[in-house]
Amino acid sequence: MPYWNVTVKFCIFLIVVEILSRLKTALASEKNLARNDMLTGAANRRAFFEGAMIEIDRAQRYKHPFSLAYIDLDDFKAINDTMGHDTGDLVLRTVAATILKNIRSTDLFARLGGDEFVLLLSETGDGQAQAVIDKVHAVLDERMNRARWPVTFSIGVMTFIRPPSSVEEIIKKTDALMYAAKKEGKDRVKYSVWRESGSVV
Repeated sequence: MPYWNVTVKFCIFLIVVEILSRLKTALASEKNLARNDMLTGAANRRAFFEGAMIEIDRAQRYKHPFSLAYIDLDDFKAINDTMGHDTGDLVLRTVAATILKNIRSTDLFARLGGDEFVLLLSETGDGQAQAVIDKVHAVLDERMNRARWPVTFSIGVMTFIRPPSSVEEIIKKTDALMYAAKKEGKDRVKYSVWRESGSVV
């Protein structure tokens, strides 16, 4: 009987450990889904706003610059219309994977929605930002050409020396640069610097 009791208790212990392990895995998966875009694996809008707010606070406290790139896929609608939504989804996943492969682990890459992405380069000035984005743009163009997808990229890049106090404002200012790139003919990058006074250079 004592041996039987020990065996039963040990079996119950193993069952409890297994249940707790599965619960931990499920919670981790749920947490990941809450912060990541399900299609592309990039951070989602919520995660981006949280991370960007932390970067704004850090920049204001320590006087470090950071840069934000707003990336839009030119003529993406034509992909869905002519090649189907499955191909469109594959394009978005490929874009995300390509960018994630070519940035630092400390950078924050997110899908805001549709075919629009943002890339926050922490503690990065304008010269460094241009080097990174020029590389990313070139790699993306090469990847699209290799797959024979008629997609190009309009990108606005704003370096914030002294940033505004809200995430909405840094997105708005960088988004305006992206649209300027589109109006100038698409498939190009527009760079600018936002200073404490609000001046743009």
